[in-house]
Amino acid sequence: MQKNKFIVLVFGLSLSVMVWSQSLDSLITLQEVQVTANKDQYLVGSKIETLDSARLNSVSGESLTEILTRYLPIYVKQDAGGLSTIRFRGTSPNHTAILFSGININSLTLGHSNLSNIPMFLFDEVKIQYGSSSSLYGTDAIGGSIHLGNSPEWDKGFNMGLQQNIASFGSWFSGLKLGYSNKNIQYSVKLFRQKKENNFPFLNTAVKNFEKDEFVTDTIKNAALSNYGLLQELYLKISDKMFYYLKLWYEDNWHQIQPNMSTNYYGGSFAEIQNKNLRLISGFKYYSGKHKLTTDFGYVYDYQMYDKNQEQIISTNSFIFNVNYFNTKFLNGDLNTGVNYMHIRPDVYAYEGNIEENRVDIFASYKRKLITHLNMALNLRESIVSDYKSQFSPSLGLDYLLINSLSHTLNCKFSVSGSYKIPTFNDRYWYPNGNPDILPEKGMNYEFNTKYKFTSNKNSFNIGLTGFLMEVDNWIQWVNLDIWRPQNIKKVQNKGVELSFETIHYISGFRLNPGINYSLTKAIEVKSYDYQSTSTGKQLIYTPEHLGNAFITLDYRKWHLLTSASYTGERFTESYKTLDGYFLLNTSLGKNFQLKKNTISVNFKVNNLLNKTYQNQELFAMPGRNYRISIKYSITNLKFKHNEKD
Repeated sequence: MQKNKFIVLVFGLSLSVMVWSQSLDSLITLQEVQVTANKDQYLVGSKIETLDSARLNSVSGESLTEILTRYLPIYVKQDAGGLSTIRFRGTSPNHTAILFSGININSLTLGHSNLSNIPMFLFDEVKIQYGSSSSLYGTDAIGGSIHLGNSPEWDKGFNMGLQQNIASFGSWFSGLKLGYSNKNIQYSVKLFRQKKENNFPFLNTAVKNFEKDEFVTDTIKNAALSNYGLLQELYLKISDKMFYYLKLWYEDNWHQIQPNMSTNYYGGSFAEIQNKNLRLISGFKYYSGKHKLTTDFGYVYDYQMYDKNQEQIISTNSFIFNVNYFNTKFLNGDLNTGVNYMHIRPDVYAYEGNIEENRVDIFASYKRKLITHLNMALNLRESIVSDYKSQFSPSLGLDYLLINSLSHTLNCKFSVSGSYKIPTFNDRYWYPNGNPDILPEKGMNYEFNTKYKFTSNKNSFNIGLTGFLMEVDNWIQWVNLDIWRPQNIKKVQNKGVELSFETIHYISGFRLNPGINYSLTKAIEVKSYDYQSTSTGKQLIYTPEHLGNAFITLDYRKWHLLTSASYTGERFTESYKTLDGYFLLNTSLGKNFQLKKNTISVNFKVNNLLNKTYQNQELFAMPGRNYRISIKYSITNLKFKHNEKD
């Protein structure tokens, strides 16, 4: 499997270089065409947040975890080491689809992604879709979906960027970006390397010095990490109707498994995990008037080795083929229909026999204007899994523009959608614990949201309010029945409200941008299929009822000041103890220096400014006050002049 992975890696790199090395003069100069036919336009009625480049730039060198916890009311359960998982609207980590260029990158064995292994340095476009979207994106998208990508920029010449971060506790990050584009071709490559020793001091609340009647001060052990990777993308306009792209994302991530406080102090068995991930995606897009046809070919390889044990390797190979047809004038609306195919071959030490699986998704989406200012979208998807149970997921959304003037807009949206989660390979095939009779999880999502925006000159103000109700049946959980075994153990109801507020003001050369996000989430087990359950009627574990964050940015000339605060409410632990809520405050100050087409950015950041002692999960230490300095150097839009012959 290792050999196959590197063959594909070399092939992808070679193909990019071959295309890149062609004479650019041989390409026909074309009018710029639309290069994407976005499926999210059919998510009418859904709440979608797009994180802009300024916010992504503020967490460059950090992971997806940081941008979610800083700017959105989404809970991420994490330790100080290399593991963080999302709990979207009270659902489990397995209920959020993470998509790269439309392809779900969640582990097929574990069922979710480690957010700390997704560096924001690689992306300039992140969209967060709240609520169910299985009708568009298939399995996993019960609580929400996260979309990662980059938008090609044409005719920008040569671009280069360097970044170096140095932080507390033996942490550093290095990144390099290179790119070139003209009117016909766009190529970029981004490479990064980071390390963290994570040897921070902390107050060990699991160990007490009884002579002094106080908890001991300890230093964290076995929480280091080391990651490196690259993302290269090639976009090519073949003609005024045809467009080609190739993307390759490779990462090698290693981290030690952070011990709990008691093990950290008294000692015990420490372990580590290494993950390698390769995502190769290539495709063509054809445009002809109202017709658009896209084809995607993908290969995804995931590898995990536990504690350097060659006898405990978990890997999967996935081969993907997608076809989409778009018609912008079908029955006075927009139509998208197509087929997704995936062939999966796991290679897991704990599976018996040679397991292979084929999945075929057939889907259709239709969007149109019903009356003035009222849009509707209907999405249908049938997912067929070989030797398993097929799943049908529909959705219907409405979007009404109640107020539409130059300075005021008010949108009211409603959606209802079905969703599903195909059990993981571990759930079904892990020997002897797997349960081949496990049922898929099924959900229904109801959502109403409204957003008001006021704009006056350069100033703006917007406020949004969302209410949601979600039910997930046949919730899968591993339980101890003589041996640990996955079971469809309960039905869960999630309901709540989300509030967002943001404003931008320009005052005497200053740009002021404050914002607030808050969520109230009640995630209750309403029915148990385990008659010994004692959790019926209780809030789900590690699901804060109250969650909020606030930020304020102040820009003046080349200076930039950002202060952010977050509050995470009380949570139940696995033993149904109450884990205290906590408040964190961060701040950063930076300045840009402009030297012709070169820019140097310097930023100094303080995390956990108040030096708060807190636990994100029970008895796992988190760092106190810590510092980071970041230096970025970039060259943009450097064009080369060609000598013209007489």
